[in-house]
Amino acid sequence: MRTQRTSPAPLALVLAVLMLAAGCSQGPGGEVPETSASPTSPGGSTPAQSTEPAASVAEPTTAALTLFYVAVGDEGKAGPEIGCGDSLVATETGPEEFTNQIEASIDALLDDEEEMLGESGLRNALAGSDLDYVSSAVDGDVVTVELSGTVSSGGTCDDPRIIGQLQYTAMTAAGTGEARILVGGKKLEEVLSAK
Repeated sequence: MRTQRTSPAPLALVLAVLMLAAGCSQGPGGEVPETSASPTSPGGSTPAQSTEPAASVAEPTTAALTLFYVAVGDEGKAGPEIGCGDSLVATETGPEEFTNQIEASIDALLDDEEEMLGESGLRNALAGSDLDYVSSAVDGDVVTVELSGTVSSGGTCDDPRIIGQLQYTAMTAAGTGEARILVGGKKLEEVLSAK
């Protein structure tokens, strides 16, 4: 029985292709450039990079939204105390579909034009305002929400109610510990103090 010998040509061809491929990934002088590590920011964290095209849309989520209303004269018993001895009270909507929870929560709060939240006894200090959501951004533990339109306040005690409702609704939606609310590019506090 004769042993069959294979030609060395196909093996040499495969080796040549592998060596050529390895050579292409080397830098000048034969060093392999470092491409596997992501660049890091000065704080040591890797910046978030999107592999999605810019026009892509996030998948919709369905969940209840948390909105804050005012318990007048509650003195912090039902929630965080604000202003003239009032409390901010978290309420939940029914299931809502959204792609941006901050936008959906702020829109739901601003779309409520009733001064009272049903039979709950909770007050909506934003009922007289004509505000629209423009944008939001989260930077660390701070969410910034930009609104447009006009704010209508009933006076000294209404100012902290308006601020509180917007800030706590935005913070809860964003999962942050602080919120900055801007109206027409100005801080909400400045807009209210100018009234």
